[in-house]
Amino acid sequence: MMRTTVVIALLPVLTSSDALQDAWASAIVSFFGAALLVAMIAGLGVRFPDLTIVEYAQKLIGKWPGKAVCLVIIWAFLVIAATDTRIYAEALVIGFLTETPIPFIIFSMVITGATAAYSGLEVIGRTADLLFPIFVVMIVVSLAFAIPDATTMGSNLEPVLARGIGPVLRGSIIPTVVIAQYLCLTMIIPAANQPKKALGTALWALTGSTMMLVLITLAVTAILGPHQGSRAVFPFLSMVRAIYISVFLERVEMLALFAWGFGIFIAVSVFMYCGSRALAQVLGLDDYRPLIGPLAVIWGTFSVHSYQNLFQLRTFFQPKIGGPYILSWILIPMGILWAAYGIRRLAGGKPDEE
Repeated sequence: MMRTTVVIALLPVLTSSDALQDAWASAIVSFFGAALLVAMIAGLGVRFPDLTIVEYAQKLIGKWPGKAVCLVIIWAFLVIAATDTRIYAEALVIGFLTETPIPFIIFSMVITGATAAYSGLEVIGRTADLLFPIFVVMIVVSLAFAIPDATTMGSNLEPVLARGIGPVLRGSIIPTVVIAQYLCLTMIIPAANQPKKALGTALWALTGSTMMLVLITLAVTAILGPHQGSRAVFPFLSMVRAIYISVFLERVEMLALFAWGFGIFIAVSVFMYCGSRALAQVLGLDDYRPLIGPLAVIWGTFSVHSYQNLFQLRTFFQPKIGGPYILSWILIPMGILWAAYGIRRLAGGKPDEE
């Protein structure tokens, strides 16, 4: 659900490269790299089912090095939540609330997310259980409205692989590294009823989000065309707006916007919870809740001031910029911890994973 919100927003598989009509193939290719990263993120959590990453990092590489490594994860939580919030706020301002200041929208979302994070992970989880079916139905209905137009404009999907595999691979970079959102698993696996099944569940979730990405990419490319779709600020929203149903049924893009809003709310709440809890463990605090207020202010301020405008935000999701930067959030901490885990196993010691 959280990964899909970014897919709906900027559709980086189409807008971040020159894949054009082959963007759907980039979406499929991105699954394999993303699956490897998910295994890297969740694999250690499955081996340490009762510990968060802050706790098992200290077991693997020592107290202070472990805490230092986890600061990268905390930074990732901050940037992801702030960026997701800014993207949604920009969409609201551009499409609907043109006279509303962006800071007002951002801090309204941050306050709502902070309230949910303060209530705890169980409240967030039950809210997600309630909103997820609505989220899926709204996306499916939006795609269903697009089917008649997409079938008549299928020529926009041709020719296939006309420029080789290079553009397809470049187009898969950002959808692959966006899997950094799954870093939240490093903090919430211990709270799961069956932590050992967390990796399998995460891979199924990845499969579902990839299928949705492929369908959305096909629909957007077919209706808007590869060139107009790649230039659109919010491609999926533009596609839904372009759909004509009848004179008495208009503004169906609100379905997509509401679905996106539900996903953003859950994402911001989860990252606020994970970030504040991780920082509390790094600082040695028993309760994470006193940190939520100060961190909410930081999150909101960072979201407002980290990007000057929407075009700078889109630049962040270019493969040469966002690709290596976002990937480093995963490879640096998880690479160090996996290396330490492997060394201990080879040395014959048991890293206290059970």
